Amino acid sequence: MKKQYVESAVLTVVYLICSGITVYYFNTSGTLLEFITYPAKAFFEPIVNKEFSFRTTNLMLFIVYFLWSCNCVYLNLIKSTLKQLISKAIKKI
Repeated sequence: MKKQYVESAVLTVVYLICSGITVYYFNTSGTLLEFITYPAKAFFEPIVNKEFSFRTTNLMLFIVYFLWSCNCVYLNLIKSTLKQLISKAIKKI
């Protein structure tokens, strides 16, 4: 498995844990933080309310896949940008 996929999975788990803590222990209503942590809230809502169904399970899996794929893209962009910046810095030296 590619290293980037594993890094993206770790970032997804870290995001879900940190956002879950933020959503359920801090007041985030009406702020930008509420918008940022909405996927985690939608992921944890069926678990907290103990409402498991085929629909909620599919939603939870979709959220995890969506976050994972976004993290793959963002990591790829960040790494390519850093490589370009480093190569430009080395050329100047």
